[in-house]
Parts: sequence; C-alpha cells; structure tokens
Amino acid sequence: MSLATMFKAKKGEENSFGGSVSGKVETERKRLEHGAAARDKDLRLKIGSKDTLHILIQMHAMLSAGVPLLALLRSLIEHAQSPKTAKVLRKITEIVESGHDLSYAMDCLPRCFEKYVVHLIAAGEKAGALDDSMERSIEMMDKQIKLAGKIKGALAYPSFLIVMTFVLTTGILYFLVPKFEKLLLAKPDQLPANTKVVLGTSALIREQPIVILLFYGGIAAVAVLCMKVRVFRKIAFDVMSHMPGLGNLITKAYISRSVNALAMTLESGVPILTGLEHARQISQLPRLQAVWDSAAAVVRDGRPMHTAMADAKLPPALIQMIIAGESSGSLDASLRKAGEFLDRETQAAMEMFVVLLGPMTVVMAGCTVGFIVVSLMTPILQMAKFVG
Repeated sequence: MSLATMFKAKKGEENSFGGSVSGKVETERKRLEHGAAARDKDLRLKIGSKDTLHILIQMHAMLSAGVPLLALLRSLIEHAQSPKTAKVLRKITEIVESGHDLSYAMDCLPRCFEKYVVHLIAAGEKAGALDDSMERSIEMMDKQIKLAGKIKGALAYPSFLIVMTFVLTTGILYFLVPKFEKLLLAKPDQLPANTKVVLGTSALIREQPIVILLFYGGIAAVAVLCMKVRVFRKIAFDVMSHMPGLGNLITKAYISRSVNALAMTLESGVPILTGLEHARQISQLPRLQAVWDSAAAVVRDGRPMHTAMADAKLPPALIQMIIAGESSGSLDASLRKAGEFLDRETQAAMEMFVVLLGPMTVVMAGCTVGFIVVSLMTPILQMAKFVG
C-alpha cells in the first residue's frame, strides 16, 4: 500500500492516538496523493469511446451479479478484445491492487475515461452504489456515441459527393479543357472573364501539378487535424457552429450533451460545481463553455444558476426548467426533463439537416461542373453565331 493510501484519513477524523489529524499532516497527505497521481497517470494509453463503453458495460454486469472488483478486473483482462484494452485493464488492476479506488484508477487514464465518468464512479463509491453510478455512466456514453454516429452518418454521403466533385473537376480541367484551348485562344481578347479563369486554372494544373497536389494534401491534412487533434477539433466545431443549418444542429447537440451530463452528475450526488465543470468540458464550444463558467461563478457566490443564463442564447424552455428546478429544490429532475426535451430538439434539427444537406451538395456539385461547361461553351456559341 502506498504512503498516499496510508494518509487517507479525512480532516477532523480521530487518529490512532485519539487526537485529530493536524493541518500539517493533512497538507502532507494531499501533497503525497498528488505525487502518487502524477506517477500513476499514463497519457500514452488511449482507447476508443466504444471500447470504453464496452468495458463499463462488462463491469456493470459483473458488479450487479456480485462479483468482487478485483476478480472482475482479472476476468476482463483474460477476455479483453484487443491488446490496448488489456493494457488499460492491467493498469487499472495494478492501481486498484495498490489500495486506490476504481475512480482514481480511471482518472489516471485521462485518454480512456472522460472526467464525468470518473466523478460519477467516485460518487457511486462514496454512496456505496457503484453499480448505479456505472449504469448512469453507460447511459451518458451511449447517448454521446449514438449522437456522434448519427452526425457522421449524415455527413458521409455529402463528404463523398464533395470529394468526387473535386476529382471530377480536376479531371475536366486536366483532360477536357486543353482540347478547346487552341480554339478559344484564337481571339483571347474577346474571351469572357469566367472562360479566362477556367483556362488559367487548367494551365496551372497541367504546368504545376505539384502545386495542386500540395493544395489537395493541405486540405486533407487540415481535415485530419480537425478530426484527430483536440485543439483543431474545437476550432473547427466553433467555426461550423456559426454556419447556417449546421450551426443550429451542433449548438443544440452540445447543449443537450452538457445538460444531460449535469443532470446525471447531480442525480448521482456529485456537487453542483463539479457537475458544472463537467458540463463545461463536454460542451466544447467556447460560447457554451463561457455560459457554464458564468453559472459556476454565480453558484459559487451563492446565487441561483439561472441568473447567469438569462442573457445567454439558450432555449427559453431550458432556462424556465432550471428556474422551476431551483425554486422547487429538484434541479436534477428538472435538468433531466430539459435534457429529454433538448434530445428531441436535436433529433428534429438533425432530420432537417439531413433532408437539406443532400440536395444542397448535389446543387453545389452541379454548379461547379456547370460553371466550367458554360465557360467553355459560351465563346464557342458566340463564334458559331458570328460565322453564321
């Protein structure tokens, strides 16, 4: 057992000598715990959200069946689906065997378990209801994974169409336009501006293919950064949240996620300031994070949470439910109902977005190809008219 575990007696508790733990000993305990956390934390280990959800589901099933924690961890290691999952489970088992809680072990793997999962598990351990808190974590993660899957599915067809439009446009400019170039450049002074743009772009692609490849490579690199790197992903989400149609969907989705997280943490007995911090982390969008920061500030000052949200651009129904919950002393239940309402709003916004996105992408692809065709045919038709 580590020194940090030996000093886990809370401030004010009686020690073995009959006295209370002094402030100096309490400070030393916190320092040692912080040092132990720094040693145990592993930022290299990372698994996908679906793998994390699978681990939590297995843990919940075995805990509900009465299997001891260490026994179920060893069993999960034996039946791990991948080497990475097995490595994560071995790390958790190692930390738990050293005398720490399961929530502490999960907190040492920040790229595997979200903060809200850690604090829900910690609240369940404190209340003696670990299986219930794990069930709430599973519910929250499942909602987030399903929502992310729906958004990815909605973007799959338009993304494919956009890529094919780029490929088709490049092919037309490289192979087809040169066949008209000699005819069109017979009288270059009489060419319209759009035809000059098409001819110039075609010449650039044929004469400087490396530049075009670097351009496409840059677009692909930016796309990968926006998907893989957290900082760039936040910036991309913030930019997209201001776009018409898509911005409404993203904003509603992240409001729904953060409200549901706050509701579940409060229902599990997590302090409201901790719950607000989880809501801020999950919301991701800077303007929503500012709202939750303001809410935490007013709650810390002892004022109602809704006072910080009055001027924020949030759904009026959400603010009214928060006011009702704070007035009746049932904020967690009100937030749960608000989360269900926002889930329905998000689903409606997604259905509208999916209905509009496909035709919009087809129109964009048609306009791009049509611009090239019109630019080539207009001078030819004018020449034919002059000859006739």
